[in-house]
Amino acid sequence: MKNIYELKPAHVTKVIKENSITNTFNFKLKNQNEFKFLAGQFMMIGVPGFGECPISISSNPKDSTRHFSLTIRSVGELSGKLNSLKVGDNVLVRGPFGNGFPEVTKNLILIGGGCGFIPLRSVFEENRNRKDIKLQVLVGCATQDSLVFKREYLKIKNKHDFGLILEHETMPGFARQKGFVTDLIKKKKLLKDAQIFVCGPEVMYKFVAKELLAKKVDPANMFFSLEKRMHCGVGVCQHCAIGTKYVCKDGPVFSYDFLKLSKYL
Repeated sequence: MKNIYELKPAHVTKVIKENSITNTFNFKLKNQNEFKFLAGQFMMIGVPGFGECPISISSNPKDSTRHFSLTIRSVGELSGKLNSLKVGDNVLVRGPFGNGFPEVTKNLILIGGGCGFIPLRSVFEENRNRKDIKLQVLVGCATQDSLVFKREYLKIKNKHDFGLILEHETMPGFARQKGFVTDLIKKKKLLKDAQIFVCGPEVMYKFVAKELLAKKVDPANMFFSLEKRMHCGVGVCQHCAIGTKYVCKDGPVFSYDFLKLSKYL
C-alpha cells in the first residue's frame, strides 16, 4: 500500500533563473523512472527545520521518467530557502497530489495571471506539438520583472496565438498596451469550441469567467486551478476546504459549474 506521507529524497539537477525572486528547479528521484504525474498536479516539498509547502509541477508530463520541475517564488522563509538550492542539493518531497487538468480533446486556450502560467506550462509542454488541435495562450502580469518563462514566450509567440499584457508597463514585441488579462480576453478572437484552462490569483477568476461568458463560451469547457493554503496535501487538515471538497485532494482543478455552485465565482 502506498504511503501518502512518505518523504522521498530528490536532488537538484538544474536551476533556471526566471526573475529576481523566482527559479525553476529540475529534480530527480532515486526511482525517477517510475515517477508519473498529470499536468496540473502538485508536489509537497520541504527542507528539514523549515517545513514543507505545495508547489505546482511546471514540466512536461512526458518527461516525468527523467525529471520533474518546480517553479518556486520567494515569498517567505521556506520558499526563500528553497530558492537558495544549487545543483546537487537535496530536498524531501511527497506526491504528486491533486486531480490535474482534464484530458485535452479539442482546441485549447490557456489563461494565466500573475504566476499562474506555472501549472499551465505543464499543459502547454504536453500539447504544444500536436497537429490535431490549435493552442491559444493569454498571459497577464504586473511587470516584466515579475514574469516567469519570459525566454519561452517568444518561442510560443512564433508558433501559436499568444497574447501578453502587463499591468504597469508595455513590453516591446509583446505587450503593446497596459492592463489585465481580462483586457486580452476582450480584445482577442478566442478559439471556438475550445477547452479553457485558467490559473492565477483568486481575485481574477470571477472577472475572467465574466468575460468568457460574455464571449458565449460554453461553461462546460471552463476549468480553474485554485491556489489555496494546503498544509497536508491529502485532505486531512481541512485548511483548503471549498464547498464540499478540498483543493488538495479534489482539486486543485475545478470546473466552472462546481465553482459557481459553491458560490466561489
